[in-house]
Amino acid sequence: MRAVDLHLEYPYEAPADVVWAMFIDPDFIRAKLEATGALEYELVDCAPTPDGGYCITTQRTVQAEIPAFARKIFNPTQSMTQIEDWEADGGGTRPGEWRVETKGVPVTTGGPTRLESTDHGCVQHIEGRIKVSVPLIGGRLEKFVFEQAKAITDTEHAFGVQWLADRA
Repeated sequence: MRAVDLHLEYPYEAPADVVWAMFIDPDFIRAKLEATGALEYELVDCAPTPDGGYCITTQRTVQAEIPAFARKIFNPTQSMTQIEDWEADGGGTRPGEWRVETKGVPVTTGGPTRLESTDHGCVQHIEGRIKVSVPLIGGRLEKFVFEQAKAITDTEHAFGVQWLADRA
């Protein structure tokens, strides 16, 4: 099966509990969405779960430069919902699952994530698979979606690093 796998690591020079507090801060989440250039955004859910985990759901509308080969599949303006289901802290590691649902587009994206303590702070690991169900050009579309997703997560990480520095 064709798909693009992603393995990203985002280090923070702050303890995992400080970064976690940032991740679940509604003010941070809204500011992060704005920093990514979302045209519209909403924090739909940001709440603890009965098992000690956390659920964060956001919706955003983004604008993208669509390559010519993809214009029949993707609209330059896309609405998406991101769902993060985090488990309870497990001794310095907080695992979770994430997925992005894009309306009207044959794309599935999601996978595991975890926030893990390190000697110098912590690191967020984001893994997943991007699958586009379009014959012939699906592979090219998956690479395009990966590049877009990585650009957004890079921006979110840089914003988070600055957020922490501004509050240190």
